[in-house]
Amino acid sequence: MDYIIKRSEAQMISREKSWLMVYGRRKTGKTFLLRNFCKFDAYFLVKKDLSVFSGESRITIDEMKKMAKELLVAGKSVAIDEFQRLDESFLEEFTVIHPKGKLVVSGSSMRIVKKLFEPNSALLGFFTPVKIGFISPGNALRELKGKLRPAEAIELAVFIREPWLIPLYNGENIVDFVHKVITNSKFIISSLLGEIFSEEERELSRKYQAILRLVGSGIWNTKELASILYSRGIIPDSSVTHILQYLKNLEEMELVESIKIYNSKSNFYRLSSPIMNIYYYLDSRYDISSREISKEEAKPTLEKLINLEIQNFIADLFAEKEGGRKEYYISPEKEFDFIITKRNRLEIVGEVKWKKAESKDVEKFCEAAQHLPGKKVVIFRQGKAESSINAEDIMSG
Repeated sequence: MDYIIKRSEAQMISREKSWLMVYGRRKTGKTFLLRNFCKFDAYFLVKKDLSVFSGESRITIDEMKKMAKELLVAGKSVAIDEFQRLDESFLEEFTVIHPKGKLVVSGSSMRIVKKLFEPNSALLGFFTPVKIGFISPGNALRELKGKLRPAEAIELAVFIREPWLIPLYNGENIVDFVHKVITNSKFIISSLLGEIFSEEERELSRKYQAILRLVGSGIWNTKELASILYSRGIIPDSSVTHILQYLKNLEEMELVESIKIYNSKSNFYRLSSPIMNIYYYLDSRYDISSREISKEEAKPTLEKLINLEIQNFIADLFAEKEGGRKEYYISPEKEFDFIITKRNRLEIVGEVKWKKAESKDVEKFCEAAQHLPGKKVVIFRQGKAESSINAEDIMSG
């Protein structure tokens, strides 16, 4: 079953007149977005063997360079996808043409992206960066509205924010779908670092993989992360300073998400990708990278993990709609699923009850959160109570 999700980023890219560098981690739909939702006078895709596709034709890099320059001088628009596969001097030849026409380059290499915007870069100032992350919660839900029952639409939207998962969905329930993906696509999930790193950075990649696995297994605290990495000989000592830049880089590439803990200087780290989060957690418990796991064996843990991802998705949706920031509330006495702040002012305290829920759950939550300012909201899968909304309300909102 296929869904074509219209993304708000397409309008921004099409509307912008300046030269752009579109970037983001692999499998976020950059190529699909550029080819299907943005209009260019010429679109070039650079393959790994350094051949170039232009429409249905295969051309050389020199031919692409000549065509692109001529079009830009004529005031036309040109897109070069997977530009990081080209020699670094390639784009420097285009600077003499700037700002004629509109040049959009797209890639997923962290090294190239960072180098492009270094203070001494020859390309600094020629391109405006445009980050392509996951599909927004609102865009995903708009596509599914009326096509699935409200609760099922929300459950599926959690995962199809990652475009590569869309063609894999065949109408099954969410537990069956997630089990199918982690079973059949484990090599895709574990290789999402992919072209972020070049060949000479494999040792660096090993450190990033170790961090991803730990965060995916549920280790969210930087002190605990650093301690485990040190015990495994991956960093020279247990100081958190050794991992902060790695976490920052992973966050920039939308592999890791940093969530502020309310009224604290600490952050909660989790994997940005729901399917990646579930895969690495299950791998830490069941070693699924080395063996097959049946749905029956995985189901209790899968249901728990899927509910956590639904909770996080709903928090993102509230943040998007309110124009606020998602934060967590964690204290020794109590935790709340999410809060939304605006300009450091608490606006919403939220609790997600996606399984069976009753009025007493709302009463218990409101009593526990009464010391906090802001609106109190409980989200049910179905059913209704005072101070609560359900899946149908979300889809109609």
